Amino acid sequence: MTGVKGFRRRRIRPLARAKRFVDVVPELVAAVDAGRPHAVQDLCVVLVNVVTHDGLAERALDALASGRPTLWLDLDPMMRHPWYGYSGPVPRGRVSVVREPANPLAVALRACSPDGHRREQAVRDAVMRTDPRLLPVLLIRAADWVEEVRAAALETLALVLTEVATSDLLSLVPVAVRLGDRRRGGCALASVRSALVRADDETLATMRDCADLRARRFAYEISLDRDRLPESDLMAAALSEADVVSRIRCAEAISRMDRPDLLARLLAARSARVRAVALTGLVRLGRPEHGSRFLGDPSTVTRLTAQWAVRRAGGDPAHIYRRLLAGRPGPEVRNLIAGLADCGGGADADLVRPYLADPRPRVRAEAVRTLHRLGAPMDLIALLGDPSPVVVRRAAAALRDSGVPADRLWPLLDTTRPRHVRQAAHRLLSGADDWTRLKADLTLVGDADASLRRRARDDLAAWRENKAPTLYTKPPEPLGDELAALIDVAETSLGPGGAAELRWFLSQ
Repeated sequence: MTGVKGFRRRRIRPLARAKRFVDVVPELVAAVDAGRPHAVQDLCVVLVNVVTHDGLAERALDALASGRPTLWLDLDPMMRHPWYGYSGPVPRGRVSVVREPANPLAVALRACSPDGHRREQAVRDAVMRTDPRLLPVLLIRAADWVEEVRAAALETLALVLTEVATSDLLSLVPVAVRLGDRRRGGCALASVRSALVRADDETLATMRDCADLRARRFAYEISLDRDRLPESDLMAAALSEADVVSRIRCAEAISRMDRPDLLARLLAARSARVRAVALTGLVRLGRPEHGSRFLGDPSTVTRLTAQWAVRRAGGDPAHIYRRLLAGRPGPEVRNLIAGLADCGGGADADLVRPYLADPRPRVRAEAVRTLHRLGAPMDLIALLGDPSPVVVRRAAAALRDSGVPADRLWPLLDTTRPRHVRQAAHRLLSGADDWTRLKADLTLVGDADASLRRRARDDLAAWRENKAPTLYTKPPEPLGDELAALIDVAETSLGPGGAAELRWFLSQ
């Protein structure tokens, strides 16, 4: 940050300097929260400069507490880094200044010292038990790599958590769940978990609504494990919780309640996984008749679950798909075609083939995918000329699986073709043998279309670096002559050196 760097260069009396430093703390905290580079270093420099003035230290600590709860997870490793790790060197004498004051910020900084003895002394300080702003630092030290520091921090933490306020507990959970990923963070996480288990239902409900995703998920985990989620909240979470993991866990909890009425309500969920969980639960309870309603579901997982439900009810999902497709259905036709691919056979190709001419691009694309899955023959090269990119992508994917007929692809590189067609043809040709790939790249390396030209140049550079050195035979004739002619045409784009290198490869 330019302001901080400017303060380092200018000679200002210590108190005036500290006053000017403390004014930028909120700005730096916001910058750290936004993930801006070097903001953590600059914030550490500011804290070191204001810590000797109690009033300014209080203001700085208040600004830190207003940031995200996990802010100290960023500050801690930087404060423990050698001082030359800052963007400007800090004299060694300044380290001793941090050790002298007794204000809460000074205790927090000592708890982040590289010296284990200093960290242990800090976590035993009385202010650690009384100032909730230091709780994240105390929790971090409860996962310290030094056993003595860790033990002292856990001892202090246990005292604090016996009467911790709800707001303070909520600020600890986001830190605790991340410490749980560390090698020695299990005890710290367990301490916070126990405190959250002891908390009242209102605290748990507040935690389930917090902005931090991992903390919210942790609160749901405890609520479900302890059966402390009311039925109405459980249903609301299964239907609309933003976190997909918690949403599915709530749906699975409802499924374990053996309540068909609740599971039937979950069938209307926007989440495909929740619909699948609900449908599975209903089948398990002897209610497989719901499956036929979801054979045309847009989600593969829900559709497959519906097919299983139909079979459990004694029906044949493929027969239902055939009947529905024969009736030329409306908006769900794409999903029905995909469903027939799941359980149909090669004999169903004639039922799907007319949809290759459907006016809706995604229906045509699904028809291509289904016919390919059913093993039905079709002219994929002709489909590469479709006006819709989504259809062309499906056809190209099928061609990659079945083999690339290069002789029919070259006309698709013509400048009269749409970009998405030319791009698909280039990708297919560049995935063929090495010399075909070179020809495709040389054809487009000087193209007027900037996107295709860039793709060809990038692929040609990769060919020259990775493939060309491993080629020990010349290209077959007359391909060699074609490549030589293309190099001549593209020499302006390749440059004299690049063209000469390619000619050398052809001559070996």
